Amino acid sequence: MKKNLPISAIAAVLIIMLPGISSMLNAQGVNISYKYPADKAVNYKLTSTMAQIMDIEGQTMQSDVNSAFGCFVRSAGNQNGNLILEVTVDTLGQVTSSPMGGSGGPVRGVKGKSCKIVIAPDGKIVDITGAEGLVYTIDGSGESNLGQTLSDFFPRLPGKVMNAGDTWTYKDSTTTKSASMTMTTIDNAGNKVEGFEKIGDMDCAKIVSTHSGNISMAVQSQGMDIYIKGPYTGTSECFFAVKEGYFVRMTSATLIKGNLDLPSMGMNMPVTIDMKSECVSR
Repeated sequence: MKKNLPISAIAAVLIIMLPGISSMLNAQGVNISYKYPADKAVNYKLTSTMAQIMDIEGQTMQSDVNSAFGCFVRSAGNQNGNLILEVTVDTLGQVTSSPMGGSGGPVRGVKGKSCKIVIAPDGKIVDITGAEGLVYTIDGSGESNLGQTLSDFFPRLPGKVMNAGDTWTYKDSTTTKSASMTMTTIDNAGNKVEGFEKIGDMDCAKIVSTHSGNISMAVQSQGMDIYIKGPYTGTSECFFAVKEGYFVRMTSATLIKGNLDLPSMGMNMPVTIDMKSECVSR
């Protein structure tokens, strides 16, 4: 005789099965590569903070920058085995505060604008010129472009089948440019798939990374050339939805200990830059 199982019994069975499902994912290994959907845009919000501390002849001066960036990302096709992504701006803003005063605010005129970039299945940037063409001005900071935000937006993945506990490394160099700044970063990263977890209703790979390398910046501000260079260290944590093919959450922390050079004033001083960011899908 057929019986209808009560919902509570079904739920109880699912709860019992979940650890088994998770252990199966850990044992079988999965392909951890980007494959954004074309029929549904993924909505992200990125928030970041930066504290810059300079030592000027024994006096400490700190400047703080708070930034926000919201966007929609969807697949726009493939190119030679790489992914073409369409990125549409939702929100963009930056606020700076220092002993000299404050500046910034929402960036106007960019909401709804789109660009296309190309990334490899492991997240490495292949072509970002489309984003570099989306130019805007930040009050108090000068001209910038979306390429500077998207150059490290997508967490790097192994781009192949991995099991829990597997590790990999990479070394990469990126250069981004705008009218007021050129920045080059050399990154050495050690990465590990820590395991698989549920984020909402998605099975996600948890990836933890350690970073080290060097960064150099050339900035033009108020008619002066400013140079910052030095080594950095950092950590990041990413949750990647395996079946869906995109990351759902990432946090990172980076510490730069370098020097700031003002040739026109004959000044060179130590500088520490502490950056933290979080990006989540909504």
